[in-house]
Amino acid sequence: MKTVNPPNSLLTLSETEIQRQRVVWIDTLKGFGIFLVFLGHTTLINKNVDHYIFSFHMPLFFFISGVLFKTDASGKYNQFILKELKTRMMPYLAFGLLTYLIWLLFFLLRKYVIYQGSAALPESLFYKPLVGMLYGNGIDGWMTHNVILWFLACLFVTEIIFFTIFRAFKEKRVIMAVLVAFATFGYLDSMYSPIRLPFSVDIAFTAVVFYGLGYLFKDYLLHSEINIGIGIFFLVLGLCAGFLNARVDMNFNIYGNPVLFYISSLSSIYAFICFAKKIPVFKPLEYIGSNSLIFFLLQATGSVVINIFAYTLFRLRPNNMEPNFLYACIYVLLTIIVLFPFVIIINKKIPFITGRSK
Repeated sequence: MKTVNPPNSLLTLSETEIQRQRVVWIDTLKGFGIFLVFLGHTTLINKNVDHYIFSFHMPLFFFISGVLFKTDASGKYNQFILKELKTRMMPYLAFGLLTYLIWLLFFLLRKYVIYQGSAALPESLFYKPLVGMLYGNGIDGWMTHNVILWFLACLFVTEIIFFTIFRAFKEKRVIMAVLVAFATFGYLDSMYSPIRLPFSVDIAFTAVVFYGLGYLFKDYLLHSEINIGIGIFFLVLGLCAGFLNARVDMNFNIYGNPVLFYISSLSSIYAFICFAKKIPVFKPLEYIGSNSLIFFLLQATGSVVINIFAYTLFRLRPNNMEPNFLYACIYVLLTIIVLFPFVIIINKKIPFITGRSK
């Protein structure tokens, strides 16, 4: 990874130490993010926790992706597109098909074994998720087998948009102005457009704002000293703005009040960056972050496995239990633990489906 010369406050650190700091806190932040995504997708959390998590958890991942963006303005489109096809579309198709087969197997088992005699499966069940992968939107049951795939489709479009902006405008001030224009256009589209564009292009109008801000502020974030008190201040600000706003859901292109949306999401993102840079190194969390893509795309599979164990051993149906934050955290931790063997196997045996080498 290319490094940037640090400011004077970090001149005492070796370049290797700076590189190590960068990897640790970014992976820690992604590990936090995965936990929040899993938590936000359970039925065991109450509405207030759900409301706050959705105010910033997906913007966080677009922001992190922007921090990790690295290319130069002279880069060729064809080379960039080929890289995007490998790192975004390969996992999108591979995990989409893999999780479809797993989802279909469990669905048929549940339908014909545990609940034998129930209504016949609709014909659309078998092909709608596959057609939905071509549509690239996680709404209306189009990717019911793995809704979270919408993020990868949207990230693919977002990175192409930002690469175009990056090549066209060299000055950061101009890029910032373009991002403001996209924020305005993205909000107007969310309010007045009657249709959803393929591959979540309409969501990408808003996602590119967070992606671009991640790129613009990465030097500051990578090399600046972090004050935990400032992090707490921005956490409180994010909480206040988030609860003043309506519930946000990027998958459905819903943002509520645009000013409150950007204040809440950016404040919370910065707060969690502060915490990620300050907490001691925790290897499991760092590992989750460094393999966030696999955990992210296998979330539904992990949840199904936990649900089957809960029903088989204790006759419990977690999805039907009353919301309870402690239960929700335990459920998420168990889901993540269940996915560790999957992650290890994929990394060792078929790493190409993640878009990276062994």
